[in-house]
Amino acid sequence: MPVALVTFFSMTTVTSAWSSPPFRRVWGAGAISALGAEIGELAIPVLALVTLGASATELSFVRAALLLPYLILTLWLGVLVDRHPRRPLMIGADLGRALLLGLVCWFAIAGWLTIPMLIAVAGLIGALAVLYTLADFSFIPLVVDEHQLIDANARITAAQSAIGVAGAGAGGALVQLLTAPFALLVNAVGYLVSGILIARVHVDDPPAPREQRRSAFGEARVGMALLARHRVLRTLMTEASIWNLGNEVLILALTILVLQTYGFGPLVLGIILMCGGLGAFIGSTLSRRLTARFGYGRSLVAALLLGNTAPLIGVLAAATPTALSIGALAASFLVSGIGIGIANSQAVSLRQLAVAPELRARVNAGYRLVSWGALSVGAIAGGILVTALGPWSAAVLGGAVMAIASLPVALSPVRRIVSIDEVRPPGA
Repeated sequence: MPVALVTFFSMTTVTSAWSSPPFRRVWGAGAISALGAEIGELAIPVLALVTLGASATELSFVRAALLLPYLILTLWLGVLVDRHPRRPLMIGADLGRALLLGLVCWFAIAGWLTIPMLIAVAGLIGALAVLYTLADFSFIPLVVDEHQLIDANARITAAQSAIGVAGAGAGGALVQLLTAPFALLVNAVGYLVSGILIARVHVDDPPAPREQRRSAFGEARVGMALLARHRVLRTLMTEASIWNLGNEVLILALTILVLQTYGFGPLVLGIILMCGGLGAFIGSTLSRRLTARFGYGRSLVAALLLGNTAPLIGVLAAATPTALSIGALAASFLVSGIGIGIANSQAVSLRQLAVAPELRARVNAGYRLVSWGALSVGAIAGGILVTALGPWSAAVLGGAVMAIASLPVALSPVRRIVSIDEVRPPGA
């Protein structure tokens, strides 16, 4: 990976970030917390459905509570991160999530946990997840020097891809063996360890001087305006938002379909999701070579068409509860992951270099506000659709929306981009 990145950034000197003990601690903290989050991603729906007997609508409320902070808090927590030292914010986010999950486990075992309590806790956990994500993004450049930054991000990306492969399977196995409350306790321990590792990182992390602070609303508005005007970024944001909307409907419906309607255990659901992570890992390794061979636009559109359409085909083939249906779902998630892994690597590069550095953070915050905000809308829509149509029909509809998401990119000038230099702003 570092060699490929050296080729891509030919004017940049890249050295290993692994020689930095603070980076190793931050990397370890991120890997452990990400693995815990993968476990929680499966354990919380199982806790709601199996332990608490939640309906599809109630499950959608739990899922929406986890995601709603991405819609309403991203811009404002971004301002908080810019104005205060990142390290204490990350430690607080980790310890807060550990405490909340520990309380959920305790209340569930004691028989005191209710759906409204789980919804409230999910909202708090979601808010802390947004805070950690934004603070971590700004903290990494403080931990390593500029020559190590590319290697640091490559190592973090590789770890996230590997955890995406193993995490869902491990989560399914833990929930199957330990039950959902105890699986969440494992998640809580992961956040606790992450917080301890971050606490051992000592770097210069001063708050922003008060005289440099401006109106948070004014700065956010500049980023949103540029995002709305930029043809490439607007197209990518539209695709991501539609995909997130459909994916949330699909995942919620699929969870109910596999666990309740078809009666398979959490392990089976975990294996299906794990195939998506494995595909993403494979796709990320192919992205650079495909881009060099076919150019950004053509390879991006082909990857999106492949990755966004495969889940619909898999769900259509899984209309009955058979082993063949589960195999079709797993295969479709594998193919989808490959396409998404290819496309994400390309889209992130386009997003990073299409904006001047001084506007990049604000534009990225606006991009995430819209695309991540679609997640909470999709979660609520998923509950309504499952109740109205049934889980299989809702999953088909979610898959169809994901397939449609490719169209804005396929019909835009993005498909004609050959070199990434074509999207650079003048003078960059």
